[in-house]
Amino acid sequence: MLRIGELARAAGVSVDTLRFYERRGLLRPAARSTAGYRLYDEAALRRLDFIRRAGALGFTLREVAGLLEVMEEGQPPCAHVRALLEGKLAALEERMRELEALRRELAERLAWARAHPDPACDGADACVYLDPPA
Repeated sequence: MLRIGELARAAGVSVDTLRFYERRGLLRPAARSTAGYRLYDEAALRRLDFIRRAGALGFTLREVAGLLEVMEEGQPPCAHVRALLEGKLAALEERMRELEALRRELAERLAWARAHPDPACDGADACVYLDPPA
């Protein structure tokens, strides 16, 4: 059994992170020592690895909690993970389209600004570089 500091070192996270996960219901000690210390087993390390891998793929803590719930009910989480992956990929592809459109717009404005380094600008409440190129 590992105390909280030992688990933190083994998992490469801070003690505060473990306490935060515990408050969010993502992690629970396997037991408490007679002195009241949290004690964790090897399953906690696997669980922290699962949380870390899911987070690296953009899963929210709420989504991770849902997956852990499925696992605790004795069901494999794979179908749920696949559905989340599909949704995240679709959202990412949409965001990439939006960012590409923004990149093109910025490039056009910058090209126009470079071609017109000293535009007639009254400096009041507008800037010709922000207006659509003619």
